[in-house]
Amino acid sequence: MRQFLSLLIVVFIVSGAIFLTYAKKEPDPQENTDVTQTQDGDSVDTTVPQEPEDEISRGEKPVIPTQPEDTQDPEEGTGETAEGQTDGDAGESVGTPAADCGTVVPKSGAVELDYFDDAVFIGDSRTEGLYINTGLSNATFYAHQGLMVDEVYTKEVVTVGGKKTTVMDALAQTSFSKVYIMLGINETGWIYDDIFIEKYGEIIDGIRDINPDAVIYVQSILPVSSEVSATHSYIKNEKISTYNQLLQEMAEEKGVYYVNVAEAVAGSDGSLPADMATDGIHLKKDPCQTWLMYLREHTVAQ
Repeated sequence: MRQFLSLLIVVFIVSGAIFLTYAKKEPDPQENTDVTQTQDGDSVDTTVPQEPEDEISRGEKPVIPTQPEDTQDPEEGTGETAEGQTDGDAGESVGTPAADCGTVVPKSGAVELDYFDDAVFIGDSRTEGLYINTGLSNATFYAHQGLMVDEVYTKEVVTVGGKKTTVMDALAQTSFSKVYIMLGINETGWIYDDIFIEKYGEIIDGIRDINPDAVIYVQSILPVSSEVSATHSYIKNEKISTYNQLLQEMAEEKGVYYVNVAEAVAGSDGSLPADMATDGIHLKKDPCQTWLMYLREHTVAQ
């Protein structure tokens, strides 16, 4: 009996020693984490890498996306006319001849989207919305949220060649033959209307200095919803209407073209229908498409 107890004690001691030995080799669960240390000692969680959001290019001309063949609209056909010519050989609608066009551009047949290949759009956040909601990536957009007529020469808000620059300096580095301008919604809070028109006119003159042969389109300022007009501290449809009248007069004086895009989206009372905008000011996708179609139907042949 005594020998049996001695043997049992020995077995117990050996088993305990083996257990303690392997317990020391167990990895610390805190050592196997997805946290790395930066050089300055801060912890960086690398468990789920965060992909940077793509920034919309508003300064440099974007790459035109290629449409897969199997997604081609069947109504577009094969790109040939009845005579068997390609669309390029048959020519395209080019708008109203300049000799027959006054200051206000009349409606004509819609031009193809490649009409905007050599066009530059200058504007504020509404023009950004036109770019985002229409996919007009073959045109160049020099637009920035809150951009005003007195900042086009001075504020570095667009990117060209990887460098921030002003709109006018960017134009000097750009090949273009058409310029569309829409500015003024942010300037409706200005006290003096003549200062707004003076600064706008300087932009027209500057574009002509860069490219005397460019066709310049001054777009009317789009209205806002009746609610915004009634409650906003300075954005009022009455002031927008006043500015548009001044813009048309300036266009006639400068010998450039006035495109009344406001009528494309305005309701019967002249305001922007509430369902056309996310906030009563910035257009949704469908109204932006309407805006673009209006531009396509109101062009001047070069």
